[in-house]
Amino acid sequence: MSLTIAAVRGAISVPANTVKAIRTATSRLLAELIERNQLLPANVVSAVFTATPDLTADFPAHSARQLGWTDVPLLGATEMAVPGAPRRIVRVLVTVRDVPRGQKLQPVYLDEAAGLRPDLAHNPPPAASQRRIAIIGLGQIGGSVGLALATSGHWHRTGFDARRRTAEAALAGGAVDEIALDLECACADADLVLLAAPVDALPALIERAAAASRKGSVLLDTGSARRGISEALAAAASRGLRACGGHPLAGNEGRGFLSARATLFADATFALMPVRGAAPALARALVRDLGARALVVDARAHDAALARTSHLPYVLSNALARVGASAARRKLSGPGYAGMTRLAASDPRVALAYVRANRANVEAAWRALRREVDRDVRRLRAPR
Repeated sequence: MSLTIAAVRGAISVPANTVKAIRTATSRLLAELIERNQLLPANVVSAVFTATPDLTADFPAHSARQLGWTDVPLLGATEMAVPGAPRRIVRVLVTVRDVPRGQKLQPVYLDEAAGLRPDLAHNPPPAASQRRIAIIGLGQIGGSVGLALATSGHWHRTGFDARRRTAEAALAGGAVDEIALDLECACADADLVLLAAPVDALPALIERAAAASRKGSVLLDTGSARRGISEALAAAASRGLRACGGHPLAGNEGRGFLSARATLFADATFALMPVRGAAPALARALVRDLGARALVVDARAHDAALARTSHLPYVLSNALARVGASAARRKLSGPGYAGMTRLAASDPRVALAYVRANRANVEAAWRALRREVDRDVRRLRAPR
């Protein structure tokens, strides 16, 4: 196949003249250009940025450097102040190499900048229905992903589960369009590979998926604790995949595919932890189609927070269940006890894996909680 040099344009509106607004908008524009044209950062030869005169807080090129374009020549310029021109616009012309001859790159004009190219409204990007997702692990989370995407019409869903009966149940239940014989077959043609398994199994699965996936595809996990997973994703990224950590803050106390629900992620937070640069646009599109809200967060901050809001509560729920078990058997418990011990019914294979993986943060959270509880108990002795 003959390869050549090509160029593609893009533009985006910026909501305010601030460093954060300029960098966020420019990063989104560059990520969308790369994603929509199925390019790799290594394909980029150069980039020329222009900004309207009302954007002075930062150079848009800084966003390219943050995305890892460290060896790419970058040029910035300020546009002429033309009467009636749109306000706060960043434009870019990206030159790329190794493009198959005859392939037409797609310009990207986002938000208010879309008005600069009304002709593109008649030439939309490829339909999202052409996207292929491989769902590895079809338990509660993986099964719910498949069910949530069933009505979107945007994804072809290939599923794989180590338990053949689980995969067949997911197929019969409409969570996947087809099941693969093995993980490697599931990943081979996928645009996005989603790994939904206990956290202690994820590093090895990430390595296998990275070896089986084509360069440029997105690799996303769903782990509740990041130890070992972040390192595996970084290794996957070095092989040319768009690796990104992920964790949907959703779930129920059920187990396996039988507990999967199409609405599990509705209005839930889906944490995204990019390995390099911005979160892949395709990962964000998946989150939107699940009905969730993407939140980009640092992996360490994620684990510290989840220790206090999820992992320690699971440990406490189990302890309360044991302490109150005798009274509950005598029907001497009410809805408060039921609510506090609900988490104890969670799948221990899954829950104990993430609690152990995040042990140091859980222990720190326990010390903080114990100080608070001791303080409250001491106050009970005080006279009214």
